[in-house]
Amino acid sequence: MDKSKRPISGSAYRIEVAKKLFDKVDILGFYRSAEAGFSNNATVSFVPGQTRYGLSVTGAVTPTTNLIASFDHEDNVGVAPAILSDLDQLLNPGAVPTPGAKQDNSLTSVLVGVQQKVGKATLGLNYVHRDYVDRMPDTAMRDVSNQLQATLAMPLRENLSFNALGELNLSGNDPIYSNHVQAGFDWKINPNVSIQLNQHYFWGGQQGDRAITSLDTVSSYNIFKHTQLTGRFSLLGGVEGVTGQGAAGIAHHWQIAPGLGMDVSYEYVLGQFSSQSGTNPEEPADLGDSSASAIGLDSGHNFSVALSYTDNPNFKASGSYQFRTSSSGSNSVLMLDAAGKFTDSLTGLIHYNQAGAANHGLELLGDSTDLSVGLAYRNPKNDRFNALLRYQFRNNPATTPDTILLGSGTGSTDHTLAAEAIYAPDWRWELYGKIGFRNSTSYLANDLISHSSILLGQMRATYRLNYQWDVAAEGRIINTLSTGSNEWGATAEVGYYVTPNIRLAAGYAWGSVSDRDFNNSRSASGPYLDVTVKLDQLFSGFKFLKRPVPPTEGQPTAGLTPSETEPTGGRS
Repeated sequence: MDKSKRPISGSAYRIEVAKKLFDKVDILGFYRSAEAGFSNNATVSFVPGQTRYGLSVTGAVTPTTNLIASFDHEDNVGVAPAILSDLDQLLNPGAVPTPGAKQDNSLTSVLVGVQQKVGKATLGLNYVHRDYVDRMPDTAMRDVSNQLQATLAMPLRENLSFNALGELNLSGNDPIYSNHVQAGFDWKINPNVSIQLNQHYFWGGQQGDRAITSLDTVSSYNIFKHTQLTGRFSLLGGVEGVTGQGAAGIAHHWQIAPGLGMDVSYEYVLGQFSSQSGTNPEEPADLGDSSASAIGLDSGHNFSVALSYTDNPNFKASGSYQFRTSSSGSNSVLMLDAAGKFTDSLTGLIHYNQAGAANHGLELLGDSTDLSVGLAYRNPKNDRFNALLRYQFRNNPATTPDTILLGSGTGSTDHTLAAEAIYAPDWRWELYGKIGFRNSTSYLANDLISHSSILLGQMRATYRLNYQWDVAAEGRIINTLSTGSNEWGATAEVGYYVTPNIRLAAGYAWGSVSDRDFNNSRSASGPYLDVTVKLDQLFSGFKFLKRPVPPTEGQPTAGLTPSETEPTGGRS
């Protein structure tokens, strides 16, 4: 079996608890875990193959004294992804992360410290115990280190402060953790400009014997009421030499008319932000499994203009255009949005996004485009029936590496027309239906074009047994019109409302119907668990409609009013 084609799967979860006791003690605990097969390039919140948990406590002994204690443990098991630089690996559709080095290690850290205010100064002294264990046969080792950390923050003047940090290994020259001393000044020249100078010394550990000097300048100045100058510049000096990087820009807001405003900006990025090795590998994109610092950032020019209209309560519109050019190429982004009310119940909206890029190896890519037009119906006085009609056009060129490697024009376009509605005749029943039609064209090569048309359908019925329990059934189907083939799926579930906005459910799925135009896609048969959270009470304007509902005789309400259990048409 080709290992690069094998399916990967995994789950991740996180729990965090924060509590304040007696107004003097703060407790924070967390537990998060991700299986080695977990893969989600859209987030960096989880590390595949890692389980980590910890607890920290901060207590105010006196108004000027705080005691700090924390415990942190992490286990890393699995295979670390390799950093990719080969173009075919980067652009190969459906490729799983390329495996790198296998790992099996753990790290336990315990910190106990005290923080003391003496006059205007804040002093800190921490004791840190670390226990690192590597269980791989070729790199097996255990490193137990004990370190003292001392910190000082001292305001010298209203606009000048001194800070210092010292880290000393009590067990001598530790092979992993370096001894470190840092001292620096933060000088606020005026409310708009600050300069930070820091000197770092390292000896022992992974850093070895080295010194680094950093000088940072951050500025922001309003030259006029609506015009702002910004700048940031950094100098880093060490044995490798001196490098500089920074940016300078100007932004202006122009109030053209009441409710109509324009924002324009320009920024020049100078220097080169590259990887720590000093090289800038030819990675056209970061897949999320490696560090984005591997891509690097070249000097260049950034231009931006945005226009917005908000004066009419029944119509709002905005648009922006961004353009960047550098030695690696240029890229641009165009966004347009508009929304308006035709009547109190009928709202229309339109969204357009077009983006193009060119960098290491991607100079031949065309623009990707997304156009969405929608029409929504919701009666503000009675929400028994809600409906949504939408049309979407998607253009995503160069989805295979042929464009780069062979010069052939590849890409795909989608036209989708869909309608969905919710009908709730009373508080017990909620009926939901959706039907969609999608036509797709794929340009596999200049002389090879593929067309397909599919029909998507979905029906769901929910019945509330009481104010906390409900049952639901759902059916889905995808019909490929060109071939006559069908995919179908069905689910049955039981749900429990922990609160009016949190629903837990357990169910069973038959068949697998997974598509980007279906919400909550079912990709496999079998039992499943589901958690639903409604967000309609977080912001003003998203409230439950107060429609009177006759209470069920003898039915316990569990502290809920009938209006709190009314269907809100959230799916539409």
